[in-house]
Amino acid sequence: MIGYHILCHGNFKQVAQLIESLYHEDDFFLIDIDDGKRPDTAEIEHFASRSNVHIHRDSNIGWGAGGTLRKTIKGALALLELDARWEYYVVLSGQDLPLKSNEHIKRSLREGSKERTNYIRACGTEVIDLASLPINNKGRKCMMWGDRGHTKIFAKPGAIDPQTSMYARTLVEVSEIGEKGEVYVGTVDPLLHRRRTGFFAQYPFHAGANWFNLHREFIEYMANDPFAYELYDVLRTTFIPDESYFQTYIMNSPFRDTVSPHYGRLILRPPPTGKVKVFDMGDWPVIESAPELYGRKFDAQTDQQIIDLVLKSRLEQTPGQQPAKVGTHAA
Repeated sequence: MIGYHILCHGNFKQVAQLIESLYHEDDFFLIDIDDGKRPDTAEIEHFASRSNVHIHRDSNIGWGAGGTLRKTIKGALALLELDARWEYYVVLSGQDLPLKSNEHIKRSLREGSKERTNYIRACGTEVIDLASLPINNKGRKCMMWGDRGHTKIFAKPGAIDPQTSMYARTLVEVSEIGEKGEVYVGTVDPLLHRRRTGFFAQYPFHAGANWFNLHREFIEYMANDPFAYELYDVLRTTFIPDESYFQTYIMNSPFRDTVSPHYGRLILRPPPTGKVKVFDMGDWPVIESAPELYGRKFDAQTDQQIIDLVLKSRLEQTPGQQPAKVGTHAA
């Protein structure tokens, strides 16, 4: 029924809880590990003995660059080859949890499958002139721009800030040294800028969350569509392309009318920063009443109690309860 692709890079005791909570012999699981820092995966290795669970390690991954997009596309195609039964390709992170019972999730997706619905948030973006953006690094050397623990991000000399807007992400050129956990961001080369400008004039750029539920028919079509690979080549050196590739592709494909923006994730982004909030016990009333199928993000080091409560609650949901309309609280 479901082909789960779980992207993770640490805290594998929590990842093990996620896998166990979702596990069903009729579903298929691809556990994709960012292996650049050689994390200890002992907590999940025993799952590999199950025929419908595959564990894959990739050391060439750096946050913000093309590695996550590459592994997501490869994972979708791998699941097509590994199992012929699943109807939905569901992408989760290691910090996600199901908020509803497996029975509820399956019923919801089964209803969507009748219309071949694709649950993905895909928003159009305003085109921005490169010349209007300020320079982020006015020096002559690369400077540290951010440190996410598993990845250090550097701004090259003359680089703009790609976080200015979603479209600004297309105005940089990004490279990665995944095994060292390093990502380098520079302002786009003039010829590449011309190429992208012309491309997005023809195929409008879209962006959204990189967590979605996509119907198998759509993935099969994408796997054999030359445009899918052309788009990958255009986007792979933009900033965080995993938050724009599937969105841009589906909105410029014959499947655009199958899109539901209610992608089934409860994500809180409180002001003023708008950053994704890590759930704690204070969020339980929101979680308990949410119609979404999955929530992110949870962190055992922040609050193990809310993780235990969510997993316990979903097992106590009334059998046969009709699935609520899948909605979304935030992007």
